[in-house]
Amino acid sequence: MAHEEFEDRATMSFPALLAWAWRETPPVHKNAANLLIHLLAVPLFVAGHFLLIAGIVFNLRLLIAAVLCVVVSLVLQKFGHSLEHIQPPPFDGSRDFLRRIYAEQFCNFWRFLISGQWYDSFTTRNKNA
Repeated sequence: MAHEEFEDRATMSFPALLAWAWRETPPVHKNAANLLIHLLAVPLFVAGHFLLIAGIVFNLRLLIAAVLCVVVSLVLQKFGHSLEHIQPPPFDGSRDFLRRIYAEQFCNFWRFLISGQWYDSFTTRNKNA
């Protein structure tokens, strides 16, 4: 189940962290509003990173849009997670924050969505309330 506190995420390899985060994903993504927020917010986070690269390569003004995309995405996701009955484990500092955010945004959310688990969580959300 979620929230196994004895696991030291700081010493995990990134693949081990991905596996840990994957175990944590379904229990903390059950609320319909949060699930819908993630459908918007995660692609916004990814788009912000594409804008970051475009801003560095082509036009520095794009960096403002990049930062806005990432910040808005994170604020939306924080709000979405506040609606969940089961909360994600708290971050253990900035390194844990960065590693977990990138693991979720670029890997596990897409796995969750494409595997059908997002849809399963969305359609069965009321059975777990």
